Amino acid sequence: MLDYTMPRADNFPMIESDRIETPSPSNTLGVKGVGEMGSITSPPAVVNAVVDALSDYGVKHIDMPLTSEKIWNILQTNGG
Repeated sequence: MLDYTMPRADNFPMIESDRIETPSPSNTLGVKGVGEMGSITSPPAVVNAVVDALSDYGVKHIDMPLTSEKIWNILQTNGG
């Protein structure tokens, strides 16, 4: 591993970017939202972390959305 160096810009292939524009028929501007992309995987990851944290109490599954009341009820039911 000592002989391995981090790749530099001249080690990477040239990349040509391209795009295809497909207007949305559902609004007058023809625009589509992209801000939701990062939130698709975040909630399930948080739920999995909570389920893992509560696994000592026998919790194997929790439906979204997570609320403090839901967690409290699960802990009370499972002896937490």
